[in-house]
Amino acid sequence: MTDTQIGSFIRDCVVFEDDTENGLDFDTFYGLYISWCVLGRKIPIPDSAFKTALELEGLRPIKENGRRIYAGMSMVGPAARDYVVNSVPMWQETEASAAALSEISEEAVPSIA
Repeated sequence: MTDTQIGSFIRDCVVFEDDTENGLDFDTFYGLYISWCVLGRKIPIPDSAFKTALELEGLRPIKENGRRIYAGMSMVGPAARDYVVNSVPMWQETEASAAALSEISEEAVPSIA
């Protein structure tokens, strides 16, 4: 049996756990795959082809609250770290948030004067 790109990705980035309450939703799973491709300098396949490739690997999602969840799966490895770091929302400074931050800073640091 020949190794596939998706097979390598799954071996490198996913662990299977008995806890079926946890899992990866499709968007997270695909985002993890994109991170793996970027780190490995591989060309990613489109999300529709990714879904088909997962099925060919024997992975089928369950529907939970309208989302496709791959139960019992967790992210691991460098691609997981990359995905998490790059998925964190960036701070966007607005006048309101700058004013609120200024008030917090003034309250947190007593004046020397």
